[in-house]
Amino acid sequence: MLVPHLRIKKGDINRKVIIVGDPARVLKITKHLKNVKKIGDNRGFITYNGDYEGVKLSVCNSGIGGPSAGIVIEELIKCGAEIIIRAGSGGVLRKEINTGDIIISTGVCKEEKSTQGYVPPEFAAVPDFNVLKALIESAEESGNKYYHGVTMCCDSFYAENHKEKMKDWMKLNVIGSDMESSMLFTLAQIRGVKAGFLFYAGLNVARNDVHADIIKQEKLRVKGEENAIIIALNAMKKL
Repeated sequence: MLVPHLRIKKGDINRKVIIVGDPARVLKITKHLKNVKKIGDNRGFITYNGDYEGVKLSVCNSGIGGPSAGIVIEELIKCGAEIIIRAGSGGVLRKEINTGDIIISTGVCKEEKSTQGYVPPEFAAVPDFNVLKALIESAEESGNKYYHGVTMCCDSFYAENHKEKMKDWMKLNVIGSDMESSMLFTLAQIRGVKAGFLFYAGLNVARNDVHADIIKQEKLRVKGEENAIIIALNAMKKL
């Protein structure tokens, strides 16, 4: 039976899945794969299968934010996903981190409320150890600048108090932020699958970047996005 949003069924996808927010990033990943086949395209969510250097993978986009990501992750797990790596983008909270650098999350502070539909606020949102290890090893081997540490996850990108909240987290040595990771880690834990998360650095709150800087940073972001994709793909080879 087809799941309602991805319109795929159990057995359609591979056990190793890379998820991203942007559907355009799905297509960028497929350029690195062989035997590429589209298996789903519905409501803006597209899903592909392919082979990366002998490893069978599926790739899917999850949209922006916890609720959208939660639907996609649930349906991927129902259809056979066992290892999920999110390769995304996010804000950074350290002055020394440059646009395009790679961040690997070792755990997530949950400012968002979406996961409270599943678990109490105190529930720890952390990656699988072996997936985390594979991501760090892959990043080290890539030769790209990368950082690893505790990140945070929020719901509201344009909220007026968003930047001030980021600065509060920065005082606690949290190094980055996104909008989907705590849902990924929470669902992976309670559904019994493995997950990890890396992203390329975007807006730097410590440097007082503003939303308009997203466009100005385009070239650095594209390079960082490609590096994150390769690191995620090579991490999957290790798992």
